[in-house]
This record gives sequence, C-alpha cells and structure tokens, in this order.
Amino acid sequence: MKRREALIGAAAVGAGAAIPAVAGYRGGGGQTAASAPVVAEAPAVHTERYQGRTIQVADHGGTPAVTIDGRELHLMRLADDAYLSAMCHYELSATPLQAARRAVQELRGAQLLPLGHSGVHQT
Repeated sequence: MKRREALIGAAAVGAGAAIPAVAGYRGGGGQTAASAPVVAEAPAVHTERYQGRTIQVADHGGTPAVTIDGRELHLMRLADDAYLSAMCHYELSATPLQAARRAVQELRGAQLLPLGHSGVHQT
C-alpha cells in the first residue's frame, strides 16, 4: 500500500508542477477564473498640487519615484530613512513628498531639468 500512496503523491506533485507551464496558454475557449492571467497591481500613486506644480510620488516595490510636472526628481534614500534630492542636496527630508515640496520651492517656477550623467557641460 505504501508504493501506491507514493505513486499517487508523485502524480499529484507532477500535475502541480505542470500547471504553471500551461497557465499562460490561451486556448480557443473562454477563460475561467482558474485560467485567467494574474495581473500585477499598479503602484500606489499620490498626486497633489503644490504651489501650482503637480507632484506625483509612486511606490515601485519600496523605491519611490517622484515627478514634478511629469519630470523625474532624482532622490537618494539614506540609511536613516531620510531623503536627499538633486535640488536640495544639503537638506534632509523625512519623506519623498517632503523632498519634492522642497524642490518645488527651490525651483521658484523654473522647470526641473533632467539629471545629466555625462559630466559634460553643454552650451
């Protein structure tokens, strides 16, 4: 009887391993709840207007992505859960949103420019 139980267990494990391989197949028939593809959740986004500017803070798996009027604000997270921005690199902020608000103040109406990585100044 032990051999029979072992064969049944092995068949169940083999069948379970085969399910992920065919889960993405979309046959000609309709989809059921069991065969529907899993959709990843969209990142949480906070949007606000601050001094006439649109700030968006999105959480991408624990990494914040901040934009001001659709342009990315480069942030650096420090070990003590503080943030520095490319605009205010002498002042620590407790949250990405606070760093974005401070950057808006520092911009004084100017547009946020992309952070260049080449080190070459263009005239």
